[in-house]
Amino acid sequence: MLSPINNVLFISKYRPIDTQNKNINTSKSVLMQNVDTVSFTGKSSPSMYSSVFEYLASEILGRNQKYQVNGSMLSASKISEAVKNIFEENNVYTQFKSTIVSKIKWKSYIPQEIREGSVLKINEARSERFAKWQSFLENPEIQEHSENLYNKELIAKIKKNESLKLVIWDAINSEIKENNRHIPVPFNEVALLETIKGFEKISPKDRAVRCASPSFIEIYTHRLRDNLLMKMGLSNNDSVWIKIPSIKHEPHNKDQNISKLEILSCKNWCTRSSVDKAKDALLDGDFYIYLERGKSKLWEPLVGMASSNGKIDQIQGVENNNIIPLHLVEKIKTFIHKNKIRCHQGLVDEGPKAGFAIKISEKLNEVNPIINKSFSKSIKENDTFAMFKFLDVGVKYTPEGLLSIENYKPSYTFNSKGEISIPYSMFGFSEDDLLKNVKEISGNLILHSKNDIYTSRISKFPEKLESVKGRIVCSESQFEKFKEDILRVKNGEMSGVIIHRNK
Repeated sequence: MLSPINNVLFISKYRPIDTQNKNINTSKSVLMQNVDTVSFTGKSSPSMYSSVFEYLASEILGRNQKYQVNGSMLSASKISEAVKNIFEENNVYTQFKSTIVSKIKWKSYIPQEIREGSVLKINEARSERFAKWQSFLENPEIQEHSENLYNKELIAKIKKNESLKLVIWDAINSEIKENNRHIPVPFNEVALLETIKGFEKISPKDRAVRCASPSFIEIYTHRLRDNLLMKMGLSNNDSVWIKIPSIKHEPHNKDQNISKLEILSCKNWCTRSSVDKAKDALLDGDFYIYLERGKSKLWEPLVGMASSNGKIDQIQGVENNNIIPLHLVEKIKTFIHKNKIRCHQGLVDEGPKAGFAIKISEKLNEVNPIINKSFSKSIKENDTFAMFKFLDVGVKYTPEGLLSIENYKPSYTFNSKGEISIPYSMFGFSEDDLLKNVKEISGNLILHSKNDIYTSRISKFPEKLESVKGRIVCSESQFEKFKEDILRVKNGEMSGVIIHRNK
């Protein structure tokens, strides 16, 4: 299907022809002068811009309304003027977006004070990193990086090229949102110059396709990582494990190793921060990162493992959600076993220790042959019947198509001895969703635990629940919140309700 052309204005030059006038000039040249002419009122063809960066600037100004640039200024003949104007009006280096606690999807078990502290550090890191980039773009010739051989060439390219500056500033802002915890990429002259040169080589006829993906920020980030891996002799691989020694083990390489960790870290990890997180992660334990060449053969960090006291302490994937990437569980276990590394066990407010994180992901990978799907797929599809099966909770359908379960407690026990239990919340699903179709509980409904990590995270009482035949165990605050519903499912009897005092 042909797409509509909406940036073309046809201007007619035809004049009424007096057919009675025998002296009218109908020569070819006159007719050619009278045909319609075409005037572009918006962006020009990508190949018409004088540079790839002017083309990219027209794309940025066209999609971002904050610059308030008239569409007629996006053509190849006017884009330079448009970019110059927004710099003169100080409309480029605007305040970065701060992370907002309420807009981030947190695991329900993470305490509020940890969330607020984390966001404070992220915004500090954003402020510092953006300030460094802005300082360079505004005054590239007075940077304190003069020892680099590429410096003069980079300065020459940046200094008077407003379109390039806009492209760079837009790129480092592109990953930063109020609802994520990303930190801007670190500034590196060599990687930046290589990225600029790479885009300059793009043929004008290839701009539309080649500039769409990989983006400027993706290429720059890849160049940061690939340059480092080349120095380590690892760039020719398709996947690599990197060990970054701790400050304790290599005090003489402290700054170099902190920089390595920042560069190789995923944008979601706190170790991307330049304030203190990368340093903290290396204070007393080595850090391990697994990278693969992904889309367009660019390096992508997929697993990060922090250690302390000689054992792996935390394992994170790209999502930074305390759940190991399910397709990489066996690869991680093989690496740990091969290198004879031990894992810390247990749970903390921030999430599971490494040993428990592996168990969680193994459970999520488990497939029930009768249901013919994995636990993770059941969660994704919100199949609560299957989820209860995986959680070893007796479940059956009622005549109405709702669920009847035997007992409910907000944790899963891995073995019959009860030595290892995981709160439901650490599997990554909502208890509200799990209980929404439950009509009756033939046993107990346990909402409270002496260890707060194992206390239920329900935010509302199950609306379809009509009866609980066993006990209901809750805290004072839970009873206060759900009192009316608790009495309803117990037929007004308090004899089966056990209330624990709040700490």
